[in-house]
Amino acid sequence: MTSIYINSLRILWVICAGFILLEDKLELHKKLTAIRSPFMDHLMVWFTHVGDGLFMCLACIVFLFIRIKTAIILMVSFLVASGITQLLKHTIFSEYKRPYFYLKNDDSFRVISDFTYHTEHSFPSGHATTCFVLFTILSFHYQKKYLLQIAFIIAAIFFAYTRVYLSQHFLQDIVAGSVIGVIVSLFFWDFLNPKLTKWDKPLKILDKVTK
Repeated sequence: MTSIYINSLRILWVICAGFILLEDKLELHKKLTAIRSPFMDHLMVWFTHVGDGLFMCLACIVFLFIRIKTAIILMVSFLVASGITQLLKHTIFSEYKRPYFYLKNDDSFRVISDFTYHTEHSFPSGHATTCFVLFTILSFHYQKKYLLQIAFIIAAIFFAYTRVYLSQHFLQDIVAGSVIGVIVSLFFWDFLNPKLTKWDKPLKILDKVTK
């Protein structure tokens, strides 16, 4: 399956790979977070929750009333992709530190008050995985709506970037999480779509109540 969303991601991954290979990861992180303000701090702290599992569960519940099949694929993709990310994060890459680990003693680093910083298990990003599962499945569901495709890729990038802004992940953590999220979503969209044809409809609670 190809779409504006997927093709844009391919270009983005190539660009990011170039920066990752050519730049020191901490120096690159500092450049990516050079523009900061109290307003942006507040904004990013709130918007980063889009990558939480709770937000994904709410999205799945909402989608039950749009198309049950999409809600099922969304939840399955999220569970599998998150499982892969957490397995990698706590086994192979368990020693990878988050940006804050290196910046906490840097006098130039401005700490955001009332935000909990973590220092361990940086790679890959679980929030980025969740964001890209969500917006990838949405892009597949609305694949004929080109403006939405553009909106979804912008949203996925923005919400994943909140983790960089908050010094909870490096760029490579975000890219790895996005790759996992997209590949898993693509697999389950292609695999489950033909098997869930009976659920290609919205959930209608009122109809069941009145019968």
